[in-house]
Amino acid sequence: MKIFVVVAVLFAGCTFISETQNPDVLPQLVYRTALPLIPPDWADSRPKLEVLFHVSKSGEVMDTRFVNPTGYDSWELTALGEMKQWRFSPARVGQDSVPVWIRVPITVRFTDPRILRLAQLVCVDRACADSAYRLLEAGYQFESIVQELPAAGYGTYEKNIGETDIRVYSEEVQKELRKLKENGFTKPIRFGDSFAIFKRLVSKRVSGV
Repeated sequence: MKIFVVVAVLFAGCTFISETQNPDVLPQLVYRTALPLIPPDWADSRPKLEVLFHVSKSGEVMDTRFVNPTGYDSWELTALGEMKQWRFSPARVGQDSVPVWIRVPITVRFTDPRILRLAQLVCVDRACADSAYRLLEAGYQFESIVQELPAAGYGTYEKNIGETDIRVYSEEVQKELRKLKENGFTKPIRFGDSFAIFKRLVSKRVSGV
């Protein structure tokens, strides 16, 4: 019997469904939690699902529904509950955030945990992120970048996100994080409707007794 320790998901793209008006910019995944373990008799088929997400104008998931039932009612209930914890960047019409329904195709994939200690710098736009990245390349310490940014409010520095399973992030972010060596940092990566630079911190060392 196969035992699947973790379940992750892949976004193949999303489609706008309906709301008050067509958005110029669709929501992008920022943060997700793992789906529950799927039933063993369903696992070998690498399930492909379609889910409707009602995303608020702040990016929170207000409601989730499966387009087609899976036949596993208990699993569906738990999975929908998990997906309500996901976060997206908001849809936009011009400069305004708007609520939308989107249809998202999901391919279930089985992966092992990948735990890294991370720090994160989030910038409101690309210009800010590029400025921060140039400072890092010039040798500035990650911790001091916020003070070097051109104006207050351009960036938010989280000194230590802590031990993080990088599967909570989008595939694009995961790809860049997997490349990092300790004390290395990424180029600016789109992070919802902002830009982020991640640094991999030195792992905690466990001393022998």
